[in-house]
Amino acid sequence: MRRGRADPAGPPLLILLLPAPLERFELRERAQELLAAPSAVAVEPARISLPPALGFSIARRQAKRMRLPGVPAAIAVFHAHQVPLGVALTERHLGAELWQLGAGPIEGLDSAFVLDLGAATDLRGIWKRIEALGIESGRLGSEREL
Repeated sequence: MRRGRADPAGPPLLILLLPAPLERFELRERAQELLAAPSAVAVEPARISLPPALGFSIARRQAKRMRLPGVPAAIAVFHAHQVPLGVALTERHLGAELWQLGAGPIEGLDSAFVLDLGAATDLRGIWKRIEALGIESGRLGSEREL
């Protein structure tokens, strides 16, 4: 049984669950390209790592407490450590897609979109996917009048 809520407040968002603080992230430049989109938000990792058994329980509480400036439409993970929070956010925000943007697919994770962001030479595919979900990218004609 999936629990969740439809939260109609705010624009559709792309949430990037970073595996390290942005300034130390090996794909920082690529992440910054995505974060230049008006509806993209980065979430940096917790300062401590938890055993997997506790990770999912704590991630559910964290997802419940997160105050976001919109409604997640896509939640991107780069590393297996972000999976508990990514899954918790998709359970909390029904209809949000879980994406993998790291170097290799995470075994056993069912994702709507998989891309090795570090190896990608052209980001048009991701921009099109972002736009298809109604997330304002600031590219491809998505600018909306307020």
